[in-house]
Amino acid sequence: MRRHVGKAARLMRALSSEHRLMVLCALSAQELSVGQLNALVRLSPSALSQHLAVLRREKLVRTRREAQTIHYRLAPGIALEVVQLLYEHYCGSGAAQGAATTPASCSAQPEPPAAEAPWPPS
Repeated sequence: MRRHVGKAARLMRALSSEHRLMVLCALSAQELSVGQLNALVRLSPSALSQHLAVLRREKLVRTRREAQTIHYRLAPGIALEVVQLLYEHYCGSGAAQGAATTPASCSAQPEPPAAEAPWPPS
């Protein structure tokens, strides 16, 4: 049981980043190159590379090299299941109203970060 809990905890850590979730949602629709992913998640190349390394290490994405271009795709299994579950829970109601139809379209227009309340509260 402890081994399974450890695997689940590593998965949850890998999914705990908004940027990594955006990458996974984008990959749910199709294979994308690093350049295409960068255009969607708007990170510096080094930051995107670090996020992709986490996803590769946890086997949530697969890669394919074409000359000098690396293409990423969502790995079958838990990665796809989690992205679909998150989409249904967080984006599904928008899809019912005609807003988003896939996890990738849910992530295509990221919302600006919410302003944090000042700390300590006054």
